[in-house]
Amino acid sequence: MLLILNLIAAFLMTDQDISAQYGSALYLFSDISILFFVVEIAVRMWMCSRGGSMWYFFRSNGKWHHWNCFDFTVTLLAAVSLSSGLGVFVGARTLRMLRLLNTMRLFSRYQRLQSVSEAIVKSIPAIVGTGIYFSMLYSVYAIAGTNLYANIHPRYFGNVGRSFLTLFQIMTLDDWSEVMYVIMDEDPWAWLYFFSFILIASYVLLNLIVGVIVDSLQQVRRRRELEARSSSIEIEVEQMKQQLREFQMALEKWEGEKEMAKEKRQQQNGHPHNSRKTSKERKSGKSGKCKR
Repeated sequence: MLLILNLIAAFLMTDQDISAQYGSALYLFSDISILFFVVEIAVRMWMCSRGGSMWYFFRSNGKWHHWNCFDFTVTLLAAVSLSSGLGVFVGARTLRMLRLLNTMRLFSRYQRLQSVSEAIVKSIPAIVGTGIYFSMLYSVYAIAGTNLYANIHPRYFGNVGRSFLTLFQIMTLDDWSEVMYVIMDEDPWAWLYFFSFILIASYVLLNLIVGVIVDSLQQVRRRRELEARSSSIEIEVEQMKQQLREFQMALEKWEGEKEMAKEKRQQQNGHPHNSRKTSKERKSGKSGKCKR
């Protein structure tokens, strides 16, 4: 909630009228929020130190806690903005921009946002490979467009740089037909150039990148589901072990009580037998005396 309120405060500070009336209060709220975030990170690190070491906040059991590192870095950069002395070197506006990094901690607070972020990061290698193919296609079409249409319309294809910008505009389908019709006034076959580029760049390569990201998102979700299932299975196994230990203790207790009851019955059965034996011995002793 505090992160969301900071985001709302950042939006309000962009309005000149609101900033003129409530700017000081909004900046004070932002400063206090940063102090809360610093205290929060300190408490979390202290709790990890109770478990063994403060560095467990960043890495434990051979695994890096990426979101904890992200929270620490963002909070540290936001805390730097509280130092007014640095404003001389980097500018007060740049320091205020650092405070906006705190809103990015929303990614570490919601699991769905974490899944999307992890999917994008994991899809970067595949996107880089697609980007290489993308750049090669752009280069071929930019050079071809410069050679074919530089004299027809230098504003769009005067050099390779302008051709790249024009092709990017065409790829985003932003007024691409206007560019095409201007070129077609001089070259009626120019539509082949534009149609082929749009089909390859806009409908094939962009969808390929989207497919890579979606596939990575599905992999992240499957991994999280497997981790959740494995954790639930581990919990069930621990519960079964606890139940088995309790059953074993109850069984040992029952066997002990059974042995004690058996010994008690043997003792009870042994006393009458001894008393009868002693009475017979007495009788035999008396009869012996009489015979003597």
